[in-house]
Amino acid sequence: MAKWGEGDPRWIVEERADAKNVNNWHWTEKNASPWSKERLKELLKGLEMESDQGKVTVTDVTKIEGEASANNRKAKLIFFYEWVITLEWKGTIKDGDKVWKGKIEIPNLSEENEADELDVIVMADKSSGESFTLKEIVRSVGTKLIREKLGQYIKELKHG
Repeated sequence: MAKWGEGDPRWIVEERADAKNVNNWHWTEKNASPWSKERLKELLKGLEMESDQGKVTVTDVTKIEGEASANNRKAKLIFFYEWVITLEWKGTIKDGDKVWKGKIEIPNLSEENEADELDVIVMADKSSGESFTLKEIVRSVGTKLIREKLGQYIKELKHG
């Protein structure tokens, strides 16, 4: 234990009447959840995936559960985020007029996973050859686009 007056020079709280957190030495935390929810909706809603077989569009972001926070300790930024996201999609086969619908679930958006490691689970409301084709469009084209958008969210969260 340090003797009085020989401690770390950054530890000056007791010397300050206002107890200010000088140089962000002490732990601070900011809630990034409201911004994150809005930004995730902006990035994902309306996302279009197209191939020579058909076109799929994300129509809604139905669930964003979790939290995000930006923390500062000893002037180092630490980000925590953990989200479960559910999207709704609709699509049509090329030269077809029936609209098919389904869901996309991203169960593991967190700081533990890189954007390209995220699980993207695709489901169709009804099972048929056409809905399977649209699911494959989401799996092949859409998964990459969704991961890019979520990577953009992570980058914006960490770098403002």
